[in-house]
Amino acid sequence: MEMSAADCIAYYQLEWATQQKIPLEGHYTKSVEDNLFNNELYPETRKEYERGKGHELDGKRAHMKALHSSSALVVNVFDYWRRQNRVQDIARCCRAEGITNGMEFEKTHPIKGVDRTPPHLDVEFAGPIPLAIESKFTESYHRKTRRGNKDTHLHVYLEHRDIWNGIPKVKALAESMVQQSGARTDFEYLDVPQLIKHILGLKGNDSGPFCLLYLWYKINSNEAKRHEEELARISARIKDEISFQAMTYQDLFVRIRQLPDVDLAYIKYLDRRYFSIS
Repeated sequence: MEMSAADCIAYYQLEWATQQKIPLEGHYTKSVEDNLFNNELYPETRKEYERGKGHELDGKRAHMKALHSSSALVVNVFDYWRRQNRVQDIARCCRAEGITNGMEFEKTHPIKGVDRTPPHLDVEFAGPIPLAIESKFTESYHRKTRRGNKDTHLHVYLEHRDIWNGIPKVKALAESMVQQSGARTDFEYLDVPQLIKHILGLKGNDSGPFCLLYLWYKINSNEAKRHEEELARISARIKDEISFQAMTYQDLFVRIRQLPDVDLAYIKYLDRRYFSIS
């Protein structure tokens, strides 16, 4: 039987770890550091994840210990640039505009008046036009044809009219997702409710324009094609109201390789672990 895209990624990650003789417990490393480039987590990065709500570092099954962990992928790609004091370089690779003033992991954006856990962005570059990144690894391939209210909670946000000012198309999209609860949805692979919450959080800062970048891992498959089609549809639907872009990790890696004076060990690690299989 043909493997799903998510299972294929998990298989190759396990194969890589086995080749590297990394101690494992199932598909989890024994320490977070075992799952990271140079076995390091920059101190400020660690603090940001410890402040987050995602349980990325805590416990035997901490999310960042998983070989298929999206947060480990984020750290392995981005943390190097913070350590090298070259945040501007990686920001430009992600199409950030202007001078970048800093980079933060697990950045939260509370939505005024809404008593819910605030949206967490995987990475955010500060600057004249902040660039917020939502990262996906295997999550893009977990098909979901039906959603219940518990999956979206968007009805709670729709009760607050003021948070939708200036984004009527995004609001209409949220209303359609609520109406589809319990039925087949328009989006099977793309987590549209999550993107809507990110938009509301970023918009609620009252700091002016922003860009939301959807950064995802592409592996040649029918699932990836469907996911790409859904990304195109959502972009066309909200582009007049929100600066929304999509990029694959594969495209980002091409840009990184073109930068001068990049540590060859870093390039080899990323290539062997993530970019030689798809």
